[in-house]
Amino acid sequence: MNVADTLRALIRRWYIVVPGLLLAVAVAVGAWVAVKPAYERSATQLLLPGEGVMPEGATNPFLFLGGLSQATDVLVRTLSSGETVEEVVGRYPGTEVEVRRDPTTSGPVVWTTVTAQSDADAAGALEAMLAQAESALARLQTEQNVRARDEITITTLTQDTESTPQQRTRMVLAAGAGAAAVAVTLVVASLVDGLARRRGGRGGNRRKMSAHEASDAEPGSASEQDEAPEADLTEPTDPAEPTDPADPADPGGASRPRAASDDQTRAPSAVDV
Repeated sequence: MNVADTLRALIRRWYIVVPGLLLAVAVAVGAWVAVKPAYERSATQLLLPGEGVMPEGATNPFLFLGGLSQATDVLVRTLSSGETVEEVVGRYPGTEVEVRRDPTTSGPVVWTTVTAQSDADAAGALEAMLAQAESALARLQTEQNVRARDEITITTLTQDTESTPQQRTRMVLAAGAGAAAVAVTLVVASLVDGLARRRGGRGGNRRKMSAHEASDAEPGSASEQDEAPEADLTEPTDPAEPTDPADPADPGGASRPRAASDDQTRAPSAVDV
């Protein structure tokens, strides 16, 4: 079946296609309303060297950021661990947390992104992750007995104050639900059309066969009648036993054979010859 045949079948079954398309629209709208948008917030934090690792008299720590790349990677790995993330997610169910090094810069910048089911949850989860970064960095240095003057500090560079609604999940689910309803509608319409045409074809073939058999039977009967010999209603007579007409005076004369005449029985004479 090509595209043209499919389109003709759908047009024939418009009473299935039209309600199906309306139902697909309703399903898509329902999915869009049922699925709530996600809310996303992000923040960036910068690691700064301690005073003890800078040259004496230096007052600008931003000039000495080159040696903090390894420390940034260690902090990102710590914040991405399951223990740290689960602590935040436990307070804000349904929240997704992503911590990575900022790929847009070569400096020691930590990029934290949270996605929650509400704007309030996104704000609270982001604040919790920023606090976790500070406490994790301090704990790591304390475990290594780093002097206070040499400790790396962390400061917040940017932080979203408003969440950004994420409609991608809603769009995917609504589109998927609508597409599934449309597909079911087309399949049902095609199946109904195919079954109807198959039944119609069988009925037409039966009618054609019946008409053909009837047309074959009528000429055959007529020819048989024409070819049948007419019955001979006359009784055959035996030429060897001629009978005389019935004699009224002789009741048995009707059944008595007629006597042969003299001309028929006498022998031929010389005169006749």
